[in-house]
Amino acid sequence: MNKSTNGNGTSNGNSTSQTILPSFPSDASSPTSAEHLSQNDRDTILNLITQINDFLPFLRDLSAEERKSMLGMGNKNRIFAGKVLEVIQQKSDFLPRSFDTEKFQQDLATFDRLSTILMALNQLRDLVDATTIAIGTEAYENALTAYRHAKASGQGASLESMMAEMAQRFARKPKQKDDEKPEIKE
Repeated sequence: MNKSTNGNGTSNGNSTSQTILPSFPSDASSPTSAEHLSQNDRDTILNLITQINDFLPFLRDLSAEERKSMLGMGNKNRIFAGKVLEVIQQKSDFLPRSFDTEKFQQDLATFDRLSTILMALNQLRDLVDATTIAIGTEAYENALTAYRHAKASGQGASLESMMAEMAQRFARKPKQKDDEKPEIKE
């Protein structure tokens, strides 16, 4: 594939389109820190994800059945495949003419590159997931604190309808008695 970028995120000239990555402030007090993500930053990140997808037009979606039917390429199988490639590169006259050594070599190289990308994406995904949980917890704790204060303030009619609506979150459904179980129709 001819699409690639140099260290600063711009195209290296092998592609007709130029990709420019935004620069984000790196200090924790910046508006793009984990404590705040602006709508513009979110849109920029989603745009970058789209650009990544564009760089990988050969990505495939596999069903659960397809995944089960495929041979896995774990660490041991990757080492094995690498050793086979070494043997082929030294002496390949035992292979049928239909065997495409170049494609085999390209597949291994692409697998290695994609594995590196996958590792980085998994690390990023784990960080985004953990941060989402932490910030969501903080927001919910703040909501509970504000709700308790509003409930205790006794502000009267001005807050009553809103408080009743919010109280529905904590309403419990009454348990059905055994004699009230719904009939199951067959």
